[in-house]
Formats: sequence, C-alpha cells, structure tokens
Amino acid sequence: MGSLLIVLILVTCFVGLSAWQVERAQHKNDAVDSANVEEIEPFNDVMEAQAPMPGILADQRVSLSGHWLPDDQVVVPGRVLDGDKGFWVVTMFAPDDARLGDSAGANADDKTIAIPVLRGFTTDEKTAMDSRAAEGPVKMKAQIGPVEGPMPGNSLPEGQVRSVSTAQLINMFPDLLTYSGFLIPEEATGDAASIATDGLSFVPPTMTRDEGGFDMQSAGYAIEWLIFAGMALYMWWQLLRDDFMRRRLDADSDSQDPVNRDEYVVVKAAGQSKIDPEVMSGLTGLPAHRHGAKKPRTRRGRSAAGGNADSTDATANSTNTTPTGGNRA
Repeated sequence: MGSLLIVLILVTCFVGLSAWQVERAQHKNDAVDSANVEEIEPFNDVMEAQAPMPGILADQRVSLSGHWLPDDQVVVPGRVLDGDKGFWVVTMFAPDDARLGDSAGANADDKTIAIPVLRGFTTDEKTAMDSRAAEGPVKMKAQIGPVEGPMPGNSLPEGQVRSVSTAQLINMFPDLLTYSGFLIPEEATGDAASIATDGLSFVPPTMTRDEGGFDMQSAGYAIEWLIFAGMALYMWWQLLRDDFMRRRLDADSDSQDPVNRDEYVVVKAAGQSKIDPEVMSGLTGLPAHRHGAKKPRTRRGRSAAGGNADSTDATANSTNTTPTGGNRA
C-alpha cells in the first residue's frame, strides 16, 4: 500500500505536468488573441520615443496625426513588391503630442520626436531619390512594423540605407529622437497626405508576427509525461506481481511437513570421481544426460540404450543414498 501511494503521487504529478505542457502548446494562440492587434489604438497610448518596443506591438494598428519632415528621408534599395525589385521611400514623421520614454536624456526637449514612415515603393531609383513629402497637417492610420537591424551600406549612394534601422537613422539625423519601430500606412488624409504620391506605389501592410498555432514541442513533452505515468503504473504492477508469486511459493513450501521433512545426502561410491548421472536423474527428475551421461541414440524409432540397462542398474547399485533428518535419521 505504501508503494501504491507513492506511485499515485508520481502519476498525479506526471499528469499535471502533461496538462501544463498542453497549456503551453496553446499559449501561442492565446498570446496572439490577447494582443488585439486588429483594433486601432491611439499611437501615443502604445508607443514611446527613445524606449524599447515590446514584441507584442508588432503589427498593431494605430491612428495618429502630425506632419512630415520632408528633408529627413532615406531610400532603401533591394525591396520587392508584386515580384518587382525596387526601392522603399521612408520619410520621418513627427506625431502630435509625442511621448518620451523614461530613459530619454535631459536634452530631449531640444530635439524633434519623429518616427520613420514608409511612403511608397518604386522601381526607378531617380523617382525614389527625388520624391518628397508635402508640408502640412496629416491624419494617418497605420500598422507598426518591427525595426530592422542595421546593415553596412558604405557602397550605396548618399541618402540610401540597406535597412530601416533607427540606430542608423539617429546617426543620419542627429537632431531627431525616434522610436524602436516604423509605420506602414493604411491610409492618410489631409492636403499633405503624401502616401503613394510622386510616382510611388502603395505598399500594403503585412503581418510579421507569429500567427499562433499549436506548439508541437510542448505537445511532445505532454505525451512524454503521460508515458512516464504509464511506466510508473507498470513498474508498480510488476512489483506487486513478483511479491504475489514470492508469497505463493513461500506458502507452498510452508504447506509441507517441516518436522517430517526428508533430506537426502548423496554419497559417492568408493573410487568414483563423480556421482552417477542416473542417480542424479532419479533425484532431480532431469534426464541423465543433463548430469553428464551420454545422450541416448535412437535407431528406427527405438531407443538404442536398451542394451545398457544392466550396466546402468549395476552402476546405480554401487551408489548409496542415505536419508537424513526427520524420522528417517
């Protein structure tokens, strides 16, 4: 009963761990559902300048107002739209009522807060380099894109970079403070909208975050814990079975008369180096050849050992078996 209690505790733990892994396997879907990235949020409520952007904000839809900074612009080559290779035009945009993160320095008030915005795509390099945003107020709905890592672009013409990296943009525009992300507009209104203008094509927002799904690694761990639970029950069953068989054998041996039990001592005849195999066969019930005798040969379906019966009997008579113990001592 003690071992059964221990096994039940182990099985409960294993099943609990399996259920925990199942919850982890479903966590990816829960995280995506809880993000509510499809709901449009005020930009200043979810983003702060000079602060890290949580990964959960990737693809978040936002609304904001502000104005372009036409001279603070970069062109990103090597981009593809509908199978055509070309250039992105990325212009800095100053949101109204922008907020700074807690890590901003004391001199942040002397700088303009701006975020990179993807204004459009073109396959022509000259069109990309000459395009400029208009001046004036703009209202925009956009999707937050995760910032890209910096890439070396020493071989590129002035004004071009290989990635939308805020670390590079800060070096290019030292009078600006920016965000750890950029915006991909869905629509813009106002006289200075400037989205997909001057020969630029509209770049539709795309989902970049993990769309969820069942985590197969956690599911595999859940199955393993169930296997461990089954193994614990199987081992306990084997121990119970072995104990039952041992008790049964002990009961069978105890059922014999312990007082009048016969014990035999086999004594070799004088001059013999070993006990006769036939004598041992009579005591153990095993064939004589299992005790060293020659295995009998058969011929035409009959035993070939019939002619040796007399010699076997003679040898057997030369060996004494003396009962000892009990009433036969």
